[in-house]
Amino acid sequence: MTPIVGYVRLLLDGELGELNVPQSKAIAAINDCAVRLRGLIDNLLDVTALETGRMNFKYEEYDLAHVVQQALARNAPKFFEKKQRLVHEIHGPMPGLGDGSRIGKALDQLLDNAQKFTPVGGSVGLRARPLADRQFELCVADSGPGVPEHAAKRVFEPFFQADGSETRSYGGAGVGLAVVRGVARGHGGYVSTKSPADEQMGDVSLGGAGFTLVIAQRPNSPV
Repeated sequence: MTPIVGYVRLLLDGELGELNVPQSKAIAAINDCAVRLRGLIDNLLDVTALETGRMNFKYEEYDLAHVVQQALARNAPKFFEKKQRLVHEIHGPMPGLGDGSRIGKALDQLLDNAQKFTPVGGSVGLRARPLADRQFELCVADSGPGVPEHAAKRVFEPFFQADGSETRSYGGAGVGLAVVRGVARGHGGYVSTKSPADEQMGDVSLGGAGFTLVIAQRPNSPV
């Protein structure tokens, strides 16, 4: 995938010659598909590592507030494209010990999931804060339809789809939330879902799906 993404970027940046408007749109579409495919491959590799107990974590000092800000910057374009409002509450700085990169990827999964299930013009909120018992909490909530009751207990299982029909409206392989659960467990924590979310972030009420990721600020026994 890396060579494909690399050459597509060269085309988009005009390094291989100027493109006309239709060509630029076509290359941009190819780039979007390639990025999503690479993300899917990475998730499948992570799920395989989780299932075999071989997911590796690199525990270092990090600031969760910085990790969250980076995730917001990475994901902002997709929200803008869908005319969705992305609000956030960051109670930082939040120094901790853990794998900041994997925590960031878990947050990407939660934001991507919320963006996907929130209608055009809807809202998604992200809150990051320390808890009293030396834990961090990351909450992502949206104004979408929420998680069906029958699916709430299974959404973190690998390859589970709330809508498994051939005519389902949303893409994905059903592995992103399983990766989030693995990252949570690797940091002495857990992830849960609530629907309706019943969250208020800033001046926005979010009554769709809510996902809460809780991790230890400094895991006692990193795995």
